Amino acid sequence: MDGAQAPSVDLLVILRGVLRRWKLVAAITLCTSIATYSVVKLLVPSQYKSTVEILIYDPQQQIDATVQKPISPFVDALGNDAINTEINILKSKSVALRVASELGLDTDPEFQSKGLRIGQLANRIGIVAQRLGIANLAERLGIANLRERLGFTGLGRSYDDSEQTLSDTEEKADKLDRAADELIKRLEISQDSYIISVSATARDPIKARRLASTIADDYLASQRDARQEALGHVATWLKGHIDNLQFRALETEASIEKLKVESGVRDSESDRVKEQQIGDLSNLLMTAREEVADKRARLEQAQQVIDTNGDIDSIPALSAPAIGKEARRNVAGDAEGIPEVGASNTLRELRQRRMDLNSRLADLQSKFGEHNIQIISARADLANVDKQIGAEAGHVLATIKNAYEIAVRREQTLEANLQSLTTNLNSEIYIKLQQLRHAADSDRKDYETYLAQYNNVAEQREMQSASARVVSPASLPRSPNSKRLKFYALGGAGGLGLGLLLAFLLEYFKPGVRTSTEIEQSFGLRVVGFVPLVSRRKIRGAYCQPLLRAVNEPLSQLDEAVRAMRLSLQLSIVGSKVILITSALPGEGKSTAAILLAASCASSGKKTVLLDCDLRLRSASEVLRRKHQPGLSEFLSGTAKLRDIITQDPVTKISVIPAGSTMPNMADLLMSQAMLDLIAVLRRDFDYIIMDSPPLLPVVDALALATCTDKILVIIEWRRTSHDSIYEAFRVLGPEANRVVGVVLNKVDFNELPGHGGYRYGRSSAKYFSKA
Repeated sequence: MDGAQAPSVDLLVILRGVLRRWKLVAAITLCTSIATYSVVKLLVPSQYKSTVEILIYDPQQQIDATVQKPISPFVDALGNDAINTEINILKSKSVALRVASELGLDTDPEFQSKGLRIGQLANRIGIVAQRLGIANLAERLGIANLRERLGFTGLGRSYDDSEQTLSDTEEKADKLDRAADELIKRLEISQDSYIISVSATARDPIKARRLASTIADDYLASQRDARQEALGHVATWLKGHIDNLQFRALETEASIEKLKVESGVRDSESDRVKEQQIGDLSNLLMTAREEVADKRARLEQAQQVIDTNGDIDSIPALSAPAIGKEARRNVAGDAEGIPEVGASNTLRELRQRRMDLNSRLADLQSKFGEHNIQIISARADLANVDKQIGAEAGHVLATIKNAYEIAVRREQTLEANLQSLTTNLNSEIYIKLQQLRHAADSDRKDYETYLAQYNNVAEQREMQSASARVVSPASLPRSPNSKRLKFYALGGAGGLGLGLLLAFLLEYFKPGVRTSTEIEQSFGLRVVGFVPLVSRRKIRGAYCQPLLRAVNEPLSQLDEAVRAMRLSLQLSIVGSKVILITSALPGEGKSTAAILLAASCASSGKKTVLLDCDLRLRSASEVLRRKHQPGLSEFLSGTAKLRDIITQDPVTKISVIPAGSTMPNMADLLMSQAMLDLIAVLRRDFDYIIMDSPPLLPVVDALALATCTDKILVIIEWRRTSHDSIYEAFRVLGPEANRVVGVVLNKVDFNELPGHGGYRYGRSSAKYFSKA
């Protein structure tokens, strides 16, 4: 065995080990939860939450949007930006300061920080010192400069009323500011459609409801104030504009009267009728001129198409004369856009016939020659149709021309009528008079419109209404709604995580060997047996409980484990008689394992002798109550014969050679020729020679004995002996490590073994063993 391989990490094994430590995990979780509960109970007081719901915009409310749009910021509050603006207003410092002042939160300890500032502390110390008459104590003691260095320069000075009043004012403002900051931290604002929910928390349920109600009332009051202020600004602007329009209308009417006087225009009934007629004729003349222009455009475009022998379909569409301001629209299209052209059914039929003839002619030309009679006939028919289309187009052109001439004559008639009415009037004066009257009418209409808006604003100001309202008042909370449950959950989860982590680390970094797979993978040796963990009690000063159980309970779990170890060992050491039992470290149970193995061999009918070669501790001799008898050390030193030291144990029926007394140079004795002669003699008389040697790492006695043995059996304590210790023990053996026949895992708890390596021992197999 040249070296040990690094053990592989089996996460499944580690997980099973963590689950096996569930009691540790549960204990840590419980302790952490209790500690969290105590700390939270002490440091985190119960909090009550009260919620009020505010409807900031009511879509069903009928509002004059024309007036309200420039006035109220809530009319168009339909988007997220507007709603977020209202939420920010509710969270603003100004609202918090007003609420803190109204509810007196500057004197409420719940909303004031517990710490005292240095300046406040110095002032209070100075006041107390002055009242006690020790204000100048520092100067009398000669430590006035210490007072300066500590910043208590005000100590010993008098405080006049004005300075004290100023200090109180500043302190009150500071407390209000801190209370406002604390109130903002306790606010929770959420939004659902047009409804904003405002929640406030406090240690007292009544206080929580007062906070929520006051915040909502302050918000609504500020909204009403803002609305009234905005309405006031609009009313002022409307009033000024109305006054301006009224002044302009009066001024224009005065100009009209003045112009009439200067021009000699009389304001009689006949004059007013005449002016009305002139106005009507002027409007009709404008319409007639637009119609003439439209008809002229139609005529010119149609004439151009016909003069150039173009296709009548290429004439752009011009709509019929429009009544009002629009006289014509230029739209690209075919001749059907011209009413006269589109109205000619004959022209439409001729066009269709020409299309059919062209199609038929193309078909004939593809089948026959140019001189075919059918082609000649088709071309004659096509020419005839083109002639008819030309005649019909001329008729349409005449119709368009006739319509244009009618429009021109109508325009001329209107101009003549208008000229006859205005013969005795000065045209410039008349035009100016019309302009003034038009301006007066426009100002009068604007005046009426703005006056109606002004009256509406005045009504809105008198209504004292706000766009927002409370839809769900603040309720009195019945149970605390604090963060304690969150802390409890975090504490429990943290404890559980800590417990699992600790269990994982203990399992992962545990130095002991846990499975036979680890032995095989790390050291290349097989495990020949498992010896269960048995509680030991002192019986007459000797630890012999495991031995007595193996003898007195032949069907016990211990007896079956030792028997399995002996059978596995016998199959591995065929032809070998001398077996050295050793371990890496003291306390691993090698002496007990040696006694149990010897007793099991004796019970199977084999002559077995047990040599206690641990001349230092003599553990096997102590268990068999032969610690003070002559033994191996006396024989090796030549002071005793073999027949004097070998005895038979009446309980186990094994022959025993005790260790004897302690002597110097024990390793040399064990490597002496006398030891070799003793082994040779015992080989002739016994079937098995079981040698209990000291551990490998503390002393070299086991290495001295390894040269005279056939096989070495290493005892390893389960879940205690580390891989490094085992590897170091095999390194100490050196070349003699090849004599190692296997490993025995000692002190195994079979109830925990099912979690390792896939074994299925423990409770499921308990029915096979004796219950005695």
